[in-house]
Amino acid sequence: MPASRIRLWTELFAIPLAGRYLVYAPLRQTAFITTAAAVNLLHRLRNETDPSLNKDETSFLGFCEDIGLTGREGDLPVSDFENPEFRPHEVTLFLTTQCNLRCIYCYAMAGERPRAMMDIRTARRGIEFVLNNALETGRPGFSVGYHGGGEPVCHWDVLVESLRYAQKLASENNLELDASMASNGVYTPEQRKWIIENLSGVNLSVDGLPLAQNRQRPTAAGGPSSAEVMLTIREFDAAGFQYGLRLTVTSCSVEYLPASVEYLLNNASPLHIQLEPMYTLGRGRADGLAVDPQLFIEAFRSAKHMAEAANVDLFYSAARVELLTSRFCLSCGEGFSLTPDGLVSACYEAPDAGFEFADSFIFGRFDEELGRYVFDRRKLADLRLHNVDNVKWCRDCFCKWHCAGDCLYKSLHATTDGHFTGDPRCEITRALTLDQILENIRRGGGTLWNGSATPHRDSIDKSTSPL
Repeated sequence: MPASRIRLWTELFAIPLAGRYLVYAPLRQTAFITTAAAVNLLHRLRNETDPSLNKDETSFLGFCEDIGLTGREGDLPVSDFENPEFRPHEVTLFLTTQCNLRCIYCYAMAGERPRAMMDIRTARRGIEFVLNNALETGRPGFSVGYHGGGEPVCHWDVLVESLRYAQKLASENNLELDASMASNGVYTPEQRKWIIENLSGVNLSVDGLPLAQNRQRPTAAGGPSSAEVMLTIREFDAAGFQYGLRLTVTSCSVEYLPASVEYLLNNASPLHIQLEPMYTLGRGRADGLAVDPQLFIEAFRSAKHMAEAANVDLFYSAARVELLTSRFCLSCGEGFSLTPDGLVSACYEAPDAGFEFADSFIFGRFDEELGRYVFDRRKLADLRLHNVDNVKWCRDCFCKWHCAGDCLYKSLHATTDGHFTGDPRCEITRALTLDQILENIRRGGGTLWNGSATPHRDSIDKSTSPL
């Protein structure tokens, strides 16, 4: 076939970069830095059936062939549903709306909402449901998580009894059990001991330096919480217990973010550290708390360098260049969480029926007469139809196959006439994803990132041609 008849079929993005362009093909895991002339040629190769090429253009086309950029074949798969049917093997129990802290940005307004406590029968039913799904689909195990619109340890008896029940079922059926919790880390000594002995891991919310932690995450009585959380961390480390840390960044704490990460790196041994800008939901809607995206980006970059030096993974949830997916998380039709009242929710951020947009995410309940869960199939289908292919705003964004349109719940708060219209998180996601792509190029020698093929040395050299 004549060189001029070779076409580019894979999706390409050209991102301006200091007088040059970053060309990125996410579905081929390929990126390189080049000129405006090369970008124009790539456009022609995608849109013209028989472009005429000069000598330099033909050489550049050879480079594109060698790195696997041409042809219909070669796109990597985009992850989809694990099961075509709704057969979850993970249950998350939203045990309570109560909390021993009063975080100034809490999306769930924990401790202020009407008191709700899950009963043990509701917890057992959810555990039985995912256990049976695991057995019927031949999985080696199932998962139980504790999360929700309050602090799980504030409903201690049901936390302990439900996990004991899950452990019993796992043992009887020769299945593995993964049990985890999202928590604030403020425990009694007895609770710390039980958590270490019984859970697989905990994701601790902690905001770093004592001044940031105490200001943003005071106790229900208005006192400091940092000392208690750091005691939990020390005991976790002494026991070799696995945990991650999640820091929420506000306008009050962004200037301290690098110092907060340094403080945690010096005083803790987490598996990872997650940094997130505050969500403007719940108490986070208070004036002046939202963090400026550019300030978050700059602080994140400084913290990232520190974490890399300490060999600790530090990340932001929507920047994940290593992942190709059309859906941000399980809320798009795979999540199975139970509210305190036993309703089935797809999303952590809709932990009871009183939340904004909860009707879109709460899609089931246990039917006492039938003795099983019943689901609103229309709602479930709507959730499953949500993917980045259907989000017009994301169509021309180079992050689309990584962030997948970001959090569905939060995107509903940035929707006009049924269409997502962008969010400040988009600016953060684009900047930090671009950082990851450029880092992959740097690791590849400074010219090319090619995750799906290994080009010849002379092919790499061609990318520095006048094009």
